[in-house]
Amino acid sequence: MEKTNFTGKEVTALRYSVSKNYTKDGEKFRLDVKISLDDDCKNMCCDWSITGDIYKIAKNGRLIYWGGGCIHEDIPKHFPKLKKFVVLHLSDCHGAPMYAVENGYYIMNKEGKENAREYLRATDEEINILSTAGDKQYFKFLLFRLGIVAKWQKESDEAIKELETLTGYKWVNPYKSNEERRHVLITDEEVKEISNKIESGYYTPEAVKAREEKARAKAIEKKRNEIINDCKKGVEKLERQRDIMLYILDSGLPVDNVIYYDHTNKVVFNWMDYREKVTQADFIDFVNNVDYSRLPEGITFEIK
Repeated sequence: MEKTNFTGKEVTALRYSVSKNYTKDGEKFRLDVKISLDDDCKNMCCDWSITGDIYKIAKNGRLIYWGGGCIHEDIPKHFPKLKKFVVLHLSDCHGAPMYAVENGYYIMNKEGKENAREYLRATDEEINILSTAGDKQYFKFLLFRLGIVAKWQKESDEAIKELETLTGYKWVNPYKSNEERRHVLITDEEVKEISNKIESGYYTPEAVKAREEKARAKAIEKKRNEIINDCKKGVEKLERQRDIMLYILDSGLPVDNVIYYDHTNKVVFNWMDYREKVTQADFIDFVNNVDYSRLPEGITFEIK
């Protein structure tokens, strides 16, 4: 991989491409790799990207597209020195993975330590400590306290220097610190709040366990109430249907071909074609004599 002469020209986007031909299973291929550090999405955040395209080289020299995209297993095989860029793919210019706190916390709790270690680029020791975080706020605090965020920054700084050497340009962040959208950031107020919680014992194993038990009890109580309310609604619906059908029956009309739609509060006569139907005259006579005080408010009647 050849290095470009350094010009020193400042740019807000670094892009570098490199290609290599190789043979696999007796066939010839070409791998094109693209590396970039820019804000192509215009979202106030410069991030890393490394992708590749593989072409099969036909006997006549024609290139046949074979596949591509985030082929992060293939790229380091042919360009070992580009591994540092593969590791930073989709991280911001400070080296932080996209949605580092949200995704990291989710992966830790739902997918396990191994996946979290790979995503957060952390050591086993760091992951063990992060796994004790009881909420996302403390998780983020630990990312800074353990030096992981600083490590991300160092990795990105080293990759920037490498890419500057490869391209010959010097990268300059187009955004000021107060306007840049970063993947992970912590304020002095957040640090103070977490520090106070630590001092008060909020994150001790006993306190965490007590909160978890309280949350479980609250969740169970909520579910109990949902079951009770759902059953209550079901009973009320059946009672409404019962009262309506009994009222129609007591009025002298059959109910074998009558349906009550609870969601629209509507009664429909003759809703099935193959059943005996109420006559138009009987329906009109029924409607004209309905005692609405004995039925659900707003009920309507229809005949088909």
